[in-house]
Amino acid sequence: MASQDARTDSSVTSSTAPSAYLRDETALRRAFDAEYAGALASAREKLKDAPTLAPRVVETAFVNVWQQRSTLTSLSQFKQVLADEVTHGAARALSRRVAAHRFGGAASRDEQTMTGTHAASPSADAEEAWSRITRTIRGEGNTAAAHQAAASAGRHEAAVHLKDMSKGRSWTGPIIIGVVAVAVAVWGVRKLSSLGEDDAVLASVAAPNIQPIASSAGQIGSVKLGDGSTMKLGPETKVFIPDGFPTKIRAIRVDGTAAFEVAPNQVLPFRVVANHTHFIATGTKFAVSAYPEDSSAKLLVQEGSVTVKAGQQSSVVAAGQAMVADKTGIHALADDDKTESFAWVDGKLVISQKPLRHVVAALSRWFNSDVKVPDVPLLDRPTSLDVPLDSNMLAIKQVEQSANVKFGYEGQNKVLRDAPKGSAKQAGKPAKKK
Repeated sequence: MASQDARTDSSVTSSTAPSAYLRDETALRRAFDAEYAGALASAREKLKDAPTLAPRVVETAFVNVWQQRSTLTSLSQFKQVLADEVTHGAARALSRRVAAHRFGGAASRDEQTMTGTHAASPSADAEEAWSRITRTIRGEGNTAAAHQAAASAGRHEAAVHLKDMSKGRSWTGPIIIGVVAVAVAVWGVRKLSSLGEDDAVLASVAAPNIQPIASSAGQIGSVKLGDGSTMKLGPETKVFIPDGFPTKIRAIRVDGTAAFEVAPNQVLPFRVVANHTHFIATGTKFAVSAYPEDSSAKLLVQEGSVTVKAGQQSSVVAAGQAMVADKTGIHALADDDKTESFAWVDGKLVISQKPLRHVVAALSRWFNSDVKVPDVPLLDRPTSLDVPLDSNMLAIKQVEQSANVKFGYEGQNKVLRDAPKGSAKQAGKPAKKK
């Protein structure tokens, strides 16, 4: 966004201090006067050959910022949120423009109309924009209704069945935890736009208004998607399904780990975006793993094939293969990493020769078991596991034997301490299954 001169910026800072920031329309008007020109310039730059869409993008951005005003505590935060809304709005406008030009839709007509509507002087444009913004935030006329409809279009409920792995066999009962966006789209990405197809898809699945499907620690979920595909979620996973899935855009975003059985014979290929890596398949079975703390995205193909796209690199992965995409490129995944990342798909947790700290974190994620290790040096002790995901106590017993530690309770806390002398076992090897 273009910066304002020091006098204007100082004025906004003093008049919209955190204690009164965007408290009312007067404060919004001051912020609008200071930032509209810069936001408009930024939107035009992002829209490239479609600059006539910029006023609508900026107006929507200000409306969205107003709706988030309760979370804003500073001028810098306001500017960042406004910049993000302009960026997302430009991406959505370009996506709609591509689809509209192909099908002769409303976005194409909007662009033609706006060419004449916004041809006046900058000051007149700002006044017209402010008038439309105020009508929207006050809920007046068709503008507000259209804005609300666009924000909620294409939503309906779907059942999501979760198993709580931390409570023994009680996890067999289903729990409805999410909302899947699967109905008629408001925009789509079918062809290359000025952003590029991959960037346009990424912008769609990263839209801030998507309500994710989420699983908690110790939970594994099952979801039937709108195209007939089946998705299985691992614990601590979020899945973002954009408006327009699957008729206009057949792509989702995964933060965590998930396995898919993709419905075949669809017009659009099925795409998963994880950690900025694209996994593109038709009818096939595969799983991905990319938690927010990871610096890579991993893939296991069980049936069919999947195309992996990371930056400028692309690779086709066949059934039985596992790959990892990181900052160095796309590579085969080592056997131990493959097993640790994807054994959960077959109902197991397998870890080979990793520090105890790593295993304790896995117990928390996969069994919702919060175990403390007060003796810090023990956290570096090598440990291995090979257990079914429905047996929390077997996992603890294997940790005891493998790491030569003793499990117990201290008050309400579960703890692991160094095993007493005389009971030493070979650290790092899993216990034999009985």
